[in-house]
Amino acid sequence: MTIAISTLFFIACIGMAWWFKKDSSFRPREFIAVSVFWILLVATPVGADVVKKMQDMVGNGARTSIDTVDSVSSK
Repeated sequence: MTIAISTLFFIACIGMAWWFKKDSSFRPREFIAVSVFWILLVATPVGADVVKKMQDMVGNGARTSIDTVDSVSSK
């Protein structure tokens, strides 16, 4: 199971939007600054490597969970 970079980015955007919505001291300038930071982080080669590692961890965790459920349910 692999998760596309765009999916991870979309999940991060949802989380940031929710966080800023709940924050009473929200300023649009902060949202733009944080958004640009994340875009630049993911757009760099180092950021792409980090995203690849995240994909591997999430994919391995999902595979392990599926295997565990299959193992328990087969008994």
